[in-house]
Amino acid sequence: MRFVQKRHDRGSALIVSMILMIVLAVVGVALVNRTTREVDAVASKRHWDRSMSCVEGAREMLLSQFRTYGVNLVNLQIQKQVGDQQYTTGHYDNFNVTSVTEAGGTPGGAVGGDASNRITRRGGGLGGKGWRMTVVCRDNAQATHQQEVEFLVNFGF
Repeated sequence: MRFVQKRHDRGSALIVSMILMIVLAVVGVALVNRTTREVDAVASKRHWDRSMSCVEGAREMLLSQFRTYGVNLVNLQIQKQVGDQQYTTGHYDNFNVTSVTEAGGTPGGAVGGDASNRITRRGGGLGGKGWRMTVVCRDNAQATHQQEVEFLVNFGF
């Protein structure tokens, strides 16, 4: 009679553990890549929010100049330093110029409302004309970061 030897699977635990380690390594690399993308997205959003709040501040600062009695809007300019940000009228790389012009093509002078658009002086205001204005905000630490906004306001009745 012949003896049949039973074959024992040897080394299969090592193969299974190696496959499991490879799968866990792939999952770990995927998680690190996703986390890196999330951190980059958050940093980008933070820079965007800072730029937009700077430009919004410049816009509100320009609109606040409307309260000046007898202001001539076409000569209106701002150039202010707030922290490390520079608020100014103008365009990219062209700062502190008059950028307030009468907006043509606004039917009846109708422009979207804002509380600061309703400020008028006595004597009837300016006739409810639409005005086009451009402000730009620049980061003094990094001169390449500039944000420009052009907007319309309806000033007067």
